[in-house]
Amino acid sequence: MQLPDHVTATRRDGRREILLHRSMAVIGPDKIEIRSARSAVWLPLVMLLLSVAASLWVIRAQGSAPFWVLVVVLFALLFIVPISVMALVSSVAGADVVIDATKGSATWQQGYLGMGLGTKELVPFAKIGHLEVTVEGEAPDRWHEESDSLRQFALTLVKQSGKRLVLAQVPVPAGAQTDGMDRTLAVGQAIAALTGAEIRLPEGWALVEIDTETGEEVQPKPPTAPRRPPTKRRR
Repeated sequence: MQLPDHVTATRRDGRREILLHRSMAVIGPDKIEIRSARSAVWLPLVMLLLSVAASLWVIRAQGSAPFWVLVVVLFALLFIVPISVMALVSSVAGADVVIDATKGSATWQQGYLGMGLGTKELVPFAKIGHLEVTVEGEAPDRWHEESDSLRQFALTLVKQSGKRLVLAQVPVPAGAQTDGMDRTLAVGQAIAALTGAEIRLPEGWALVEIDTETGEEVQPKPPTAPRRPPTKRRR
């Protein structure tokens, strides 16, 4: 499937990438992964550096520090180091949602503590009802009769049982709502092409063709009148 260039980027491995809210969608020919953004690596990395610094302080103290302080630091290290390592591994190699065509299923994984290994939800493609794009913030406020300054786009997988599972979210300013819809819809169309599920848009939105170079809507060409075959005239 061809994805719009203005909301996607090509990775070194040839897969396409779409930025979402604190996450990104990595799209390949047989698998789509929705994982944490690259910035998520900084928090566990900082915690690991602090843990190393605390360990060096304990070694250099050589028992001169108060006993209760050493106990608190050691217990804190026992708690912080494993979680930071798992969070670092998850942010680098893990994924929150994996849609795999070879397995024929969409999987919601555990996240940081599970390092992307445990499964929270498994949905076979045959049990997908449809995909749905929703937007919040368009309706006027009941007190001021003004719409919200933000738009919250969400892509949701709706199972045949009616259960709703969020795939991605894209909050944008009201003036950039077209970009928010383009990013959400691009991920939705990629998943729809992989799973064969129908994708539904919110009321008031419709698919239009956009010129990827200018970003302007391409106006449909007016229908041309059929040409009449040449006729012979008698003299």
